[in-house]
Amino acid sequence: MLGQKSLHIENPWKSWSTSWRGSDDCRIRRSRVAVRGVECNFAAERLNKEWVLAIDVGTGGTKAALISARGNVSASAFAPHPAPAATVEGGPASMEQDQDSWWLATKNAVWSCLGSTEAVARGISVAQVCAVAVTGQMQDVILLPGPGSHKRCNAILYSDARAQSEAAEIAELGGGSDLVASITGFPQGASSVLAKLRWLDKRDPKSAHGCRSLLLGGHDYVVWKLCGLCVTDATTASTTGLTNATFQYAEDLLEKVELGHWIDKLPTIVASNSPCGELSSQAAVELGCAALQGVPVIHCCGDAGACTLGAGAGERGTTYAYLGTSGWVAGSFAKKSSRDKGSEVKLSGVYTLAHPDPSLVFKTGSIMTAGGNLAWAASNLVAPSGAIDMKELDALVKSVPAGSGGLLYLPYLNGERCPFEDPHARASFVGISAVTTRGHLLRSVMEGVAFAMRSARDAMFADQLPEDLSRPLYLVGGGARSPVWPAIMAAVFGQTVDVLEDAQEVGVKGAALLAGQWLGWQCGHENWVQWKKHIYGLMGVNI
Repeated sequence: MLGQKSLHIENPWKSWSTSWRGSDDCRIRRSRVAVRGVECNFAAERLNKEWVLAIDVGTGGTKAALISARGNVSASAFAPHPAPAATVEGGPASMEQDQDSWWLATKNAVWSCLGSTEAVARGISVAQVCAVAVTGQMQDVILLPGPGSHKRCNAILYSDARAQSEAAEIAELGGGSDLVASITGFPQGASSVLAKLRWLDKRDPKSAHGCRSLLLGGHDYVVWKLCGLCVTDATTASTTGLTNATFQYAEDLLEKVELGHWIDKLPTIVASNSPCGELSSQAAVELGCAALQGVPVIHCCGDAGACTLGAGAGERGTTYAYLGTSGWVAGSFAKKSSRDKGSEVKLSGVYTLAHPDPSLVFKTGSIMTAGGNLAWAASNLVAPSGAIDMKELDALVKSVPAGSGGLLYLPYLNGERCPFEDPHARASFVGISAVTTRGHLLRSVMEGVAFAMRSARDAMFADQLPEDLSRPLYLVGGGARSPVWPAIMAAVFGQTVDVLEDAQEVGVKGAALLAGQWLGWQCGHENWVQWKKHIYGLMGVNI
């Protein structure tokens, strides 16, 4: 551990980037970096090497990538995780995943990436890795047991909604849901970590009492395996309901809602753009790369923040949409003064999160299921027993005019959280007729998701006008691979949509960008972001 935990951080985002923007000699002289009161000795020669090993611990799997100082993804590999699942103990609204599978996937992805054909062809060796940057899923509950204590094998995921009654109890104990939201920054429902911790206290006290440390995201766990440190970042912490408006732990609130005994178990909040420690000898052996021992490890901001940076939306007023299994619209905005915060409209599913730049915040409007709707529809309507061909889906969708012949689709396969929260909401088609085809059904799914994403954008801007809708909306995620869906998004949003060239890599690129700031790389938007196509949003056009 990095000494005594500090729960109150004057500025958790203190930037090292300005200290490292000097000459190589300056960087070498300053290669002895102080991190939270403890000095980590990093080999000076590593600071002149060229690649960052970036790791993104997602829900479906872990990605590892080698990223150069020019922002190019030189090699990457992906290792899947077992699918999350409900448990008998947690009920049908629960969603858990084996956290040890994250570490196994990390080892497999790193090994495959470093030994990939691309890495070999470019002559990249492990000795040229100058930092390991880790991002991943947020708002999880991961319990690390004390010696001899009961081990809870699975992490409770962000999408878990079992703690509905506990969320109501938190609101009552906290003085009302509005007061709790005013402290934490957004409404705390069944997916809140506050509610899940109360659920553990009531329903699994053996695990709760035996826990020595609590982690809050997939990358928290992987960093723990890499360094032995129980840390998190301010972006991840600010998704949980555990922090206040200054992105410090809200200890008074935790005491008030009878969760004070968790305070000493909370992870230390560290800066997301400087090292928290070194890769241990044990981790290097497990990764199969002894040369990685001692490499600086940077605990970057969680996936929503890293994707925002990697998508080119890290500057004020820029927005992007992530169209994956889930979906969100997010961007970077000026931080409001304490005087103005009282006037903020707090809608379900809209999060204001800590940003690496202390003058900004990330803001997101997040829907529960986006591309998951199309995957469900395609598997049942197009390829019930085989692989889904995106070209076939696009051809079916393009055969139908915009509007799907009046057919509407409500994309609530697993409830909804923005702009309203209802874990019981379910998807439906409205307007099926005798002339409805598979193309109508599939197109209505794409359109329904696009309108849900626009609702999330509108909720994000509920307390302020968009700073400039003439600026493009950057689109990333698996849905961006379709030539049709981005065009539908452009029409529904009434906004130009720019599709990123490497839309699948934004998470690892965002993590590498933060590491690059520390290394003194030139990580500006113009250097790191490449676009594949531009689509102009014209409402009413047949697309």
